[in-house]
Amino acid sequence: MSEFVSWLLGLKQVPDWASGGSWQIQFHSLPQGLWAVGYVALALLGVVGVWYLYRTELNKVRLSIRLLLVTLRCLVLTCVALMLLELVLVVTKRESIPSHLLVLIDTSESMGLNDPYAENDALRRTASRLGYENVAEMRKQNRLDVAQRALSGVLAELARDREVSLYGFAHQEVSLSEEEIKSAQAKGTQTAIGDALTSALAEHRGQPLAGVLLLSDGQSNAGEDPRKVAEQAGKQGVPIVALAVGTDEGPSNARLAAIEADPVVFVRDTTEVAVLIEAHGMQGRTGLVTLEKRQEAGWSEVGREEVTFGEETASRRLSFKLTPETVGEIELRAHVSDLGAELTEADNFATHSMKIVRQQIRVLLIAGAPSPEVQFLRNALVRDAGLEFACWLQTAGQGYEQVGTRPIRRLPINRQELEQYDVVILFDPDMRALGTAWSDLLSQFVGTAGGGLVYVAGEMHTRGLFDGLSPEEGESSGQSIDNSWLRVLPVTADPGLYRSNAEVALGTREPFNLELTPEGSADQIFQFDPDPARNREVLASLPGMYWHFPVTRAKPAATVLARHGDPRMRNSFGRHVLLAIHRYGPGRTVFLSFDSTYRWRYLHEEYFDGFWARLIDRVGRGKALGGRYPFTLGADKNVYRTGDRVMIRAKAIDASEGVGAVADLRGEIELAGQPPTPLEMEPVADQPGNAEASFTANEAGTYSVRVLPGNINAGGDPAVRPATLNFRVETAHNELDRPKLDRALLEDVARSSGGSVVGIENYQQIPAAFKIKQVARSLEYRDELWDAPIIFGSLMCFLTLEWLLRKRSRMA
Repeated sequence: MSEFVSWLLGLKQVPDWASGGSWQIQFHSLPQGLWAVGYVALALLGVVGVWYLYRTELNKVRLSIRLLLVTLRCLVLTCVALMLLELVLVVTKRESIPSHLLVLIDTSESMGLNDPYAENDALRRTASRLGYENVAEMRKQNRLDVAQRALSGVLAELARDREVSLYGFAHQEVSLSEEEIKSAQAKGTQTAIGDALTSALAEHRGQPLAGVLLLSDGQSNAGEDPRKVAEQAGKQGVPIVALAVGTDEGPSNARLAAIEADPVVFVRDTTEVAVLIEAHGMQGRTGLVTLEKRQEAGWSEVGREEVTFGEETASRRLSFKLTPETVGEIELRAHVSDLGAELTEADNFATHSMKIVRQQIRVLLIAGAPSPEVQFLRNALVRDAGLEFACWLQTAGQGYEQVGTRPIRRLPINRQELEQYDVVILFDPDMRALGTAWSDLLSQFVGTAGGGLVYVAGEMHTRGLFDGLSPEEGESSGQSIDNSWLRVLPVTADPGLYRSNAEVALGTREPFNLELTPEGSADQIFQFDPDPARNREVLASLPGMYWHFPVTRAKPAATVLARHGDPRMRNSFGRHVLLAIHRYGPGRTVFLSFDSTYRWRYLHEEYFDGFWARLIDRVGRGKALGGRYPFTLGADKNVYRTGDRVMIRAKAIDASEGVGAVADLRGEIELAGQPPTPLEMEPVADQPGNAEASFTANEAGTYSVRVLPGNINAGGDPAVRPATLNFRVETAHNELDRPKLDRALLEDVARSSGGSVVGIENYQQIPAAFKIKQVARSLEYRDELWDAPIIFGSLMCFLTLEWLLRKRSRMA
């Protein structure tokens, strides 16, 4: 159509497709119903009226002129009618166009994980179609690579009769080309599926959509809820089809859970070091476990072993042998490598420290006087090859050579010197002669260094010690002795409950025997013969004693091994305690209220020697092995995330101690910069020798756990070293903390929108899930002609012709 014709008809901009369309004339203001009848009647009346006017007015003109004037007037009225009815040109055309398909592929960090795909026929075929040699090769590739290959395999079919728009998204969607999709990497720190769907749909509002293809593992952790967005899309008829990338089990990962070894071992003793590995989704894969040690110099290899994972979830324990050659501390480091791609390599390391100590127990005996018990004990300890023994006789004169395998010329004067020993035996010592510093030295020796302390009561100094008065000065002098260190002993002697001298003398007329408690009968200290029957005979035959120092009672956490055999020797707490033992911090203390075990030599020398050897071993071995507690503290992880439940466990080192080692523990947990909070350790009912406590770590930071035996005052004792454990809590990682495929979310999104979820093994079914390809649409062009130049021109032309004709016919 020429520009002139378009101008003449008043067409403003005719589309190119109009030439192949259907052209129609319509009246925009055409009356309907009764109004139409009325307007037709009015039009006829107008024609009749015009004819009537001209018939009366034009009697003087010819009939042909009369008809011509009537026709012109009718044409003028027709133009006016066309203008009033709003004449409109309508051009329509129907055509088919391609629909739009939106493809959103997840590029967040979780898509960089690998999954333990099962070995089955369906996945073998899938791996082959995706270009992998086998399922094992597919396991080595991350989720994004699998999704990219699946998309490449169906993209051509999806684009047939459709326009495909590609987007990558993490926390927001980004339009990508096909080449950019292939090279995309999983780097996003958040996944906002809902926001990505909202943005993509908004960009294509008003366009015919075939649907949305979502390739993701479903781990939406930011932005709008994708279920709500999918529901809105469903109302608009836009289905969302999700390709579920990943597995329900989650990615494969191997974690070096722990190095299990004794914290303290003797030099030149071969010990076993176990490396515990936990694996998930690693079936069919192998790794290399290397154990290294460092002692003063650099790292050296202890051994290495290849490990193969068989089951879906496997726990493997590898054992290595280690023989330390020198005293000191050894650091152990284990590393598992050559595993291929996995969830994280941060947990492929573990460390452990081991203290190497000498094999002999070092004993220091301090005696207030050279009693028979002291002399026989001194000789027995010198003969014992398992001991390094030193003796200090307080009443010896200058120049006296003290007895011992390593004789000393003076007593220790500070902590460092005293802590060279593992056991201190105080045999009725004169504490005033030792000096005021020894109160703190003894408390720290037991409570901090974990040393063993044996106190043997005697007739010269013990009563004054418990009274806090110097025996030389007597009670009337008021000169006090610092006996605050007595808190480490397992017994309590309340003032006013001691026997008078007359009662003591009365009690020494006849010998008394030990009465072992059930705990004493079962304790190795009193095992004189491996045969139980023979051992009972020996205990019954032991010669009796004539003197003991009466104490009020044993402390609540103490274990009483022997009580007085005479039923008259009792108080409101029962028969007098003769031998009690308990832990004070990491150390042990023993109280003997009698000083005549040497009489047992009358039956046989080995009963006396064996009793003291076993007693010294009991109280001193912990110090020789590093001053450790009878339990170890551990957590179920090395590193936690905020919101995790932290499990703290105390586990008895020696199975023989069992429940007793962890029966009464209390502790506190402290986050750096905050006040500590109590932590209750509860024994595990079905696991003797184990106690647990748990809490939720709501804040990130370094946490410290401190645990003490229940016999330490609630306010604590500065001389007691607590068992400690440190661990770290890190901020939750949105992408890697929940690495499994969230199939449930994808199914909710698909169901809400009227779509479906397709597994990776069925990825070829994706094109069939979208039903819409080309869509039909009607194009329409409308333009008003009532104000076209041709209408106005015709009106003016008709009016002008009528005027000229009337003038020529000499009409008014």
